[in-house]
Amino acid sequence: MIQELKFEKDDVIAVIAPHPDDECLGAFAALHMVPGQTDIYVISDGSHGNHQKSFEEEAVIRRRQFDAEMDYVKPRRAVWLGYEDTTLPGHYEAADQIDFTLYTKVFLPWHKSPHADHRAACEMCCMAMKKQKAAPDCYIYEVFEPFHQPTHFIDITDSIDEKRRLIEFHEDQIKQRDSITSLNRLRGEQLFSRESVKYAECYLKVDPYDIV
Repeated sequence: MIQELKFEKDDVIAVIAPHPDDECLGAFAALHMVPGQTDIYVISDGSHGNHQKSFEEEAVIRRRQFDAEMDYVKPRRAVWLGYEDTTLPGHYEAADQIDFTLYTKVFLPWHKSPHADHRAACEMCCMAMKKQKAAPDCYIYEVFEPFHQPTHFIDITDSIDEKRRLIEFHEDQIKQRDSITSLNRLRGEQLFSRESVKYAECYLKVDPYDIV
């Protein structure tokens, strides 16, 4: 049975984003509810995200949009690793820059995503956790593709407009807003026993040592 995921006062949280905007598309709840306990790591520069711009121009735009979002959110820490978009499968060393022993909860992109950068980001982080003998609770977040059997959810009904606001910082990716919030709406409707939940983020709790 799906459980409600709650943040504790002593939690220290890492959100892993393959691209700038994945952090608010899939793991908005951590950014919104406990920003002062949350570190955000963006692994790629998002430079291939707009075919109307050169890769160099788009990298600058995506960094500026992410920085504006972080100025608004005010997380504990925001780290931009800056690897070229679409190249993460060739840069598994990127996650070695993250000390996973610091964290009690880690939010990761889906290891079975059709997007190669998402798969690589999850796998490289799980490999780093193994090397470091780190043991945080790990939750896979949804971006576009829903899981068949999520294990946890967070009610974002009262903050869905705030989620839209964070997504809107990423102006050249704005087309994604409605599809993401539609997924959150679907997830709310699927929680049949919780009629007050109209929008929800869902997650899959995993053992990182089983991923790779």
